Amino acid sequence: MKLFKGHIAVSIIVVAISGSVSFAQNYSSIFGLSTTKWEMPFCNLDQAYVKEQVSEMESVINGANYKMVGTVYSGGVSYDLAGIDANGYSREDVTTGKAWFMSTIETMGGLDTLEFLIMDLSLNVNDTFLIYQPYNEVITSFIDSVYYISGLKHVQTDYHFWGSDEPLTFIEGVGTNYGIGYMHDTYNMCRCLISINKDFDVVYSNSDCFPPSVGYSTISDELQVSVFPNPANAYVTVESNYNEQLEYSIYSLLGQKVMQGLINGSGSTDIDITVLKPNSYVLRIGNQSYKLFVTK
Repeated sequence: MKLFKGHIAVSIIVVAISGSVSFAQNYSSIFGLSTTKWEMPFCNLDQAYVKEQVSEMESVINGANYKMVGTVYSGGVSYDLAGIDANGYSREDVTTGKAWFMSTIETMGGLDTLEFLIMDLSLNVNDTFLIYQPYNEVITSFIDSVYYISGLKHVQTDYHFWGSDEPLTFIEGVGTNYGIGYMHDTYNMCRCLISINKDFDVVYSNSDCFPPSVGYSTISDELQVSVFPNPANAYVTVESNYNEQLEYSIYSLLGQKVMQGLINGSGSTDIDITVLKPNSYVLRIGNQSYKLFVTK
């Protein structure tokens, strides 16, 4: 009897210990041991190319360890926070599956350096996640599914960046399918992640992340569009060499479609924007995107 009780006691201890160990398991890090490289498209106005961001250095800010994230150029890596790229500092907590990114962003009071939570793998279905936008705008998204692929946890939100078919998804060991600085990447109208390379090993790739305006010169050769004046306060004129009518849409930085219509083929069209409040918008014509600034 005593042996039996002892066996039961030992069994309970083993289960309790193994259970606690299992519960305390860490998530896979979104960073490599020495180098992490993100590849993603960038498009805005007449610019469309694939850019690379890299993290090879660390920094300590207010006692916390951060990874420095910079953009690769021909002359090296730029960590400038005042440029159009979402350079900044990132940190993570692998015990909770959370990651943060800190960079500059436009606020109602001007340019400011702010840190936002960019992913949270601890969330469950119907939980909320806040997405911060320029000018102090905040979107509340909801978690609509949690699933695993190759043993890695995926937490999918219901948030779609304007015109994107892919919802924002947190991916264990990767970060997000929108990249690492998506909340601060104000000037990039093509937010998705082509690939992530950790210590020279590709751990994620998405062949659907090439928007039509990136990597395909035939489209820009066929469709030539001019948008002026920009900034504008009453009307914006669109000139196109296309032989047929084209549909246009105007989106807020929150991804909401605020206007739509048609522009003339092989000519010019004046779009009345007096209904729009002063702010930055995205004008989408066909498969091309343009940043539109509205003033009063």
